[in-house]
Amino acid sequence: MNHQSIGIVDEPNPGDQPDKLDIGRHATALSEFIQRADTPITIGIQGEWGSGKTSLLNSIWDKLDQGNEYKQIWINSWENSLLCTPEEALMKIISEILDNMLDSDIDINRKEKIKNAATGLMKGALRIGATAALGAKAGQVTEELLGTEENSIKELRHQLVDLSAEVRGRSTNPYQKIVVYVDDLDRIEPRDAVRILELLKNIFNVPGCVFVLAIDYQVVIKGLEGKFGKRTTENEWEFRAFFDKIIQLPFMMPMGQYNIGMYVNDLLKRIGFVDHEIEGSVIENIILRSIGGNPRSVKRLINSLALITLFEGVEDGSADEGESEEALTTGDTRKLLLFNLVCLQIAYPEIYDLLVRKNDFREWDDATAFEDTQRKEEAEKEQFERNLQDAIDSGPDFDEDWEQCLYRICYSNLRYRNRVTEISRLLSFIKDDLLQEFEENLGDAISDVLEETTVTSVNTSDEPQKKPPERAGKGKRLKLENFEMWLRVREEANGSSEEELKLVNALHEAIKKEFPAATHACHRDWSVFLNKRRFFSYFYNGKNFNNKGSGMGLTLHHCTDYRMPNIQGVESGRGRNFQREKYGSVKYHAGYALVLKSFEAYENNKDSIMEAIRDSADMMTDENYPKRLKIVYSAE
Repeated sequence: MNHQSIGIVDEPNPGDQPDKLDIGRHATALSEFIQRADTPITIGIQGEWGSGKTSLLNSIWDKLDQGNEYKQIWINSWENSLLCTPEEALMKIISEILDNMLDSDIDINRKEKIKNAATGLMKGALRIGATAALGAKAGQVTEELLGTEENSIKELRHQLVDLSAEVRGRSTNPYQKIVVYVDDLDRIEPRDAVRILELLKNIFNVPGCVFVLAIDYQVVIKGLEGKFGKRTTENEWEFRAFFDKIIQLPFMMPMGQYNIGMYVNDLLKRIGFVDHEIEGSVIENIILRSIGGNPRSVKRLINSLALITLFEGVEDGSADEGESEEALTTGDTRKLLLFNLVCLQIAYPEIYDLLVRKNDFREWDDATAFEDTQRKEEAEKEQFERNLQDAIDSGPDFDEDWEQCLYRICYSNLRYRNRVTEISRLLSFIKDDLLQEFEENLGDAISDVLEETTVTSVNTSDEPQKKPPERAGKGKRLKLENFEMWLRVREEANGSSEEELKLVNALHEAIKKEFPAATHACHRDWSVFLNKRRFFSYFYNGKNFNNKGSGMGLTLHHCTDYRMPNIQGVESGRGRNFQREKYGSVKYHAGYALVLKSFEAYENNKDSIMEAIRDSADMMTDENYPKRLKIVYSAE
């Protein structure tokens, strides 16, 4: 990290740096348009806050600056508005443009006339601001400025027409055009931004001048509400007509065409988060399903990751070098999971908070949704149920219980409801692609990485932050000392069930007796290994045991043609059911679960259950391990 950037400064591309967003062709086309267009003309570079408008203006400037054919003037309207009244800000902007234009004038007399006219105009405008509450008097001053007097806007424009013609027509060092860039209009109070647009149009509508304005159309709409009222379908044309009178060429920032993969990979390498590129399409899908392609939002994400990386570095330096805990996610998988979770944290903080509370989102159900929403999504029950059913029928995004829980939680929040499919796919990517090999330990893998994201979480709650659970260190999951400690920790986390306590203790004694050479690992679940290969796992359900039972994870045996055992009173099922068009659902069919819902079911079927456990253990031998069931599925 010593040789890497610590964070990314939120500054636009100066124009002569590599174009990682891959929008150089747009700057080239706009530059050529400016060179060939008739004047006067005003170009509006439209886009939301942080979408890269300034970077595009910089790039156009750089392309036009290759020769000495264009007089280019840069105005930062926001800087001119600081600590000023609106009228003063307007006049400062005009004054700055005039000063830059007059630098090229060799006619001293004309310089003085223009300066005098501009000074009178500024004083008049300030008088309007000072007398606006007086109605008629303000109107008189306005008429004065728009009339034919020496200090009127009309007279100033005549002076500027002469100046523009002289600058472009002189024999020594002529300019073809005067190009004025006005940036940061969308950082100004919308009403003032509209006034600036009107005044610039009235004064500088002269041959030879090209205005390039960085503006968000939504700012124009807000600025005109005092004139036209709130925008409706009936008065929309009035807002659009005003904009069209100001702007002759509207250009929308092409955010949908940004090369998000290349841009984000470059930033990730700059902060030392990765040392090689991650597949661009994967990065792009995560970004577009969460924070979106706004470059400013991306930079905020990168800075969060930079801070987390620094914390990881501090932790590495203080870790016990003798530690040899079993690692969970590592390498690219860990990086991508962290990247995904921080995106979720920024874009959907309420879903992130739910994930913090209940790490294994596959366990989300109606009870989870009720804790969060208290059924407020069913305020209009029939409409909600129709919408939910439509979502279920529309495809595979809401066919599982956890996805329907997610739909319920998002329904009452309009922004979340509109993006619930994207949230579902974001989580499905974690489950089906990113952590597919951690199917039985999905919650552990997520929990391990989630802890690192707490330092960048924004929490509006006034509740004190809870101390995170003890963990083994970066890339490690908590390894509890023994079975008894594991059982006590799981009781504290999941509640207690006397029935399940009898069951799990009986299983523990039976497995210790049957497999004395096996090793036991107690993490979120209790797992048993032979030859460093897991053949048994148990998830403690606690207070939910009587309703759902608890599952034992086992491996199918090739001698039984990979069939699951049929044990009376004991449910069995594969880890995943096949779902058409979901290729990940056919993977890892070597594993299955036996679900016990009572101690009595175990006692009545002890011999059959232990036989299934022996078969699973036998598959961990070197001879049988390569024969595990593997299914390759292609969507072709």
